Amino acid sequence: MKALISVYNKSGLLDFLKFMGNNIELIYATDGTFKYLSDNGIKAFPTSELTGFGDILDGRVKTLHPAIFSGLLSKRDLKSNNELKKYNYPDFDILISNLYPFSEAAKTGDLAKMIENIDIGGVSLIRAAAKNYKNVVVISDPDDYQYVEDEFNVNREISMKAREYLALRAFSRAAVYDINIYNNLYQRLNGEEPDELFIHAYDGVKLRYGENPDQKGFMYRTEKKLGIPNAVQLNGKELSYNNILDANAALETVQDFDEPTSVIVKHRTPSGVASDASLSAAFNKSYNADPESAYGFVVAVNRKLDIETAREMEHKFIEVLIAPDYDGDALSLLKKKKNLRILRANMERDNSYAISSVSGGVLVQTRLNPNFESMDLKTEYQASEEQINDLKFAWKIVAHTKSNAMVLVKNKVSTGIGAGQTSRIEALKIAIDRAGDNASGSVMASDAFIPFDDSVIECHKHGITAIIEPGGSIRDADVINRANEYKMPLYFTNKRVFLH
Repeated sequence: MKALISVYNKSGLLDFLKFMGNNIELIYATDGTFKYLSDNGIKAFPTSELTGFGDILDGRVKTLHPAIFSGLLSKRDLKSNNELKKYNYPDFDILISNLYPFSEAAKTGDLAKMIENIDIGGVSLIRAAAKNYKNVVVISDPDDYQYVEDEFNVNREISMKAREYLALRAFSRAAVYDINIYNNLYQRLNGEEPDELFIHAYDGVKLRYGENPDQKGFMYRTEKKLGIPNAVQLNGKELSYNNILDANAALETVQDFDEPTSVIVKHRTPSGVASDASLSAAFNKSYNADPESAYGFVVAVNRKLDIETAREMEHKFIEVLIAPDYDGDALSLLKKKKNLRILRANMERDNSYAISSVSGGVLVQTRLNPNFESMDLKTEYQASEEQINDLKFAWKIVAHTKSNAMVLVKNKVSTGIGAGQTSRIEALKIAIDRAGDNASGSVMASDAFIPFDDSVIECHKHGITAIIEPGGSIRDADVINRANEYKMPLYFTNKRVFLH
């Protein structure tokens, strides 16, 4: 085999060439790579012997020459062979090339550094070899060395299936490289979001099915090492499509709380949320907030899961458990539940754009941040410190609850959650019904403005003591007057937290 080598990342190269041994009888290499190989005792020839010139323009031009590309693109038929012989150009059987680290340069924010790390020749080499994969093996990343070694160990050659795989990997890497250049340069040069959107999602996994058994389902990762797709599964069956949606909802909710907190989710909606100094107590309270709904549920906690909490969970029917980490004895106990999917997840919030699919397109938005600048008191009656804490707690929950949403909270425990209703008053009635006797003494949060005073009347009827809402209704005055009549503290956040 005749090889052309031009690499920025030289890790693993010497070991790979040592493995290939006499299978590679001739090597041409660009100047920097040639020097590296020669310094390490690998016989090679500089590409300048083919092209008649070395690297020029400070290395910007190295390989853009017919002597190089004809050897990669030759079809190996009689006509091609005769043309190569005419010019005394070799045909290459293997290309080893990888690219300048543009993504690393982009992280510095230095435009000049970004520009200089846009690879031209390397991308061209990789695309040429990948196009001619039937005749040229393309290795476009050090990660491919082991794959080729395994292929040689089994077949003593590189099969057509392996060539196809490597070519697709090469085209994928070239495409991702260009996506990174466009996305970063557009933002750097324009300072705005691009009018074309390119998303790199990778490591695709086929799921058993989608939302329903007759639908196909897949999961991909994105650049961020966050969220459920990047969580480490420590136990249990494979995650289903719906498991992933529910786990994501639970994780995104629990990330908004600072104290030890437990969030129980069913069908992407919180059914119980609680904070406590003790994680086991927080879990217990979140479960007992709505035990009827908490059957076959997903739960996320924001602290290392200890043995006390594991014991509380031991006899509950949990589908998925998410935590930042687990004590050894807690994990051993929970692993006895063979079907329990146990995930270790990063608790860092994902601040990238949220993307939703619609027929014929996608919607893109910045992610919801439930934090507000101030709570504006609109009534003559001030809430107690305990009520203020509960109002803030309820607000965080309602931000992660399907609209229209109303949430009741008492002592940092959700007492009733009404979600996904077309009528706001109906959402409140559901929350009150779920709370039962616990509605009395609770506070209430609404994800959007309260349009009529009927919600205030309903709250008063059931002993709800304070309200937090965005405000902004044309009937705000009616709502405020009714709250004043009941001596009920009413706060506006001046911020809506719809979730559709």
